[in-house]
Amino acid sequence: MKVTVSQETFLPRLSAVSKFASSKAALPVLENILLQAKKGVLTLSATDLETGIRTSFGAQVEEEGELTVPARLFVSLISNLPAGKLTLAVEKDILKVSAEGFSSKINGLSAAEFPAFSLEGEKLFTLPSTALKKAVSQVSFAAAADESRPVLTGVLVSLTGGNLTLAGVDGFRLAQKRIKVAAGDLKLIISARSLNELSRLLDGEVEVQKNKDGQLIFKSEDFQVFAQALEGEFPDYEQIIPANFETTLKFQGGDLSKAVSLSSLFTDSGMGVVVLTYDPEKKELEVSSQESETGESKTKVTVGGEGKKGVIAFNSRYLSDALAAFGDEEIHLSLNSALDPVLFTTPADKTYLHVIMPVRLQG
Repeated sequence: MKVTVSQETFLPRLSAVSKFASSKAALPVLENILLQAKKGVLTLSATDLETGIRTSFGAQVEEEGELTVPARLFVSLISNLPAGKLTLAVEKDILKVSAEGFSSKINGLSAAEFPAFSLEGEKLFTLPSTALKKAVSQVSFAAAADESRPVLTGVLVSLTGGNLTLAGVDGFRLAQKRIKVAAGDLKLIISARSLNELSRLLDGEVEVQKNKDGQLIFKSEDFQVFAQALEGEFPDYEQIIPANFETTLKFQGGDLSKAVSLSSLFTDSGMGVVVLTYDPEKKELEVSSQESETGESKTKVTVGGEGKKGVIAFNSRYLSDALAAFGDEEIHLSLNSALDPVLFTTPADKTYLHVIMPVRLQG
């Protein structure tokens, strides 16, 4: 293989693909990127078996061929080279990288060791990448980080009646987003990490397919990505979405977000308990911290709404994450007792909701 490309064209594609290579794999080849040169096109691929990516672009191909090289080393090398022409040449299992005033050799592994994966499936629907990115950002953070229950580290992706629904649950909170798409039928659990990575890459119109192996395939102009479905039964989360409420508070998301940030400064590592004392009749909501050894803060936020006055507490990170997902929109916080789950919604986007379990107050 012998290929000439420009560093400024090659590096962004290489960096994107490298994020899908495994960092600690039982199979060393999974830590590598596959380079394939054929008929004026250079193709880069990577996979950790849970996800896989491929991108192809025009290059000056003098000799066709293929090889895999370590992703981390290769990206570091190319990113430190100046803009201009690069020559990539393969001799046996060694990649020679040449640029003006520079040459290097990288030990690779045969392309025959790289796992084959298909990026062809049955088309389900298309949607704008902006809609996909927003939906993933609004839902993925609610998936569990703890892998003791792997199914909760994923996002439920379901399609029925022209509604694409994404849902994330970790046992203490849930987020749900609906998007109108073409009719179809689908129900898979996809790793939240995988969805975050692929949503950042895709631009323009995204075509979503499903293959016979139960993988979702996402295709845009520059990248093609597959995501393997997680095994397991996703919780019947809709049962915990409250339907009736005694109290509803209305406020600007940015106002409460700032108040929560101030109170979080006085909690342990910003991960403590934030207390909301509310009185709809007086149009007041006080935000304070609990269990702080460093001091305290109390911030009052003007609210609208109706119902009973009361006190409720939340994990400060969960509350901050929820508010960040809504941004500076008007938010409605609907609640009952201090121990019942609460519902966050916004009139600006009736396709999104967030639920958090409160924390029992001490003393």
